[in-house]
Parts: sequence; structure tokens; C-alpha cells
Amino acid sequence: DRAVDWYDAQQPPMGDDFINEVYATVQRMVGGPQAFPRANRPPTGREVIVAKVHRFEYLVYYEVTATELLILCVTHGKRGRHPWRQRLP
Repeated sequence: DRAVDWYDAQQPPMGDDFINEVYATVQRMVGGPQAFPRANRPPTGREVIVAKVHRFEYLVYYEVTATELLILCVTHGKRGRHPWRQRLP
């Protein structure tokens, strides 16, 4: 919500554009979950994947299991090296 509000404050309706791009990224992930690069240094036995949100400097970190695609976080690209680590189940 904060990113949407920030983008809307910069140039309405950019917040809507951001949400639409995040949804489009998730659709690409669902269509080809293994097509994206692996995150650096995941914990042993984990495969964390990262997808870039088009037009915005945001990344979606996720894992793929036999039954689901688990989104760990959506974060700004300049935010820390491993923001997804604290979200691991």
C-alpha cells in the first residue's frame, strides 16, 4: 500500500500502474515459475526465485512447491540484500 500511495503522490494514477505491473509479474511467474533467476545465497535446501516488476524498481521473491507458488515479498530493488529471508516459513 505504501508504494501505491507514493506512486500516486508522484503522478496519479501511477499507483494503479504499479499494481497492474505487479499482477502482470505474478501472472508471468505462474506461467513459467522456473523462468526467472534464483536469488543469491538462499538457505540450504531452499530455492528462492526473483522476478523483476516491469517499469518499476521492484522485485518479487518467491518459492515454488509441488502445489503452490509462495510469494515471500515484494520489495524495492535497492532495499537490503535479502529482504525475503525474514519471511521464510
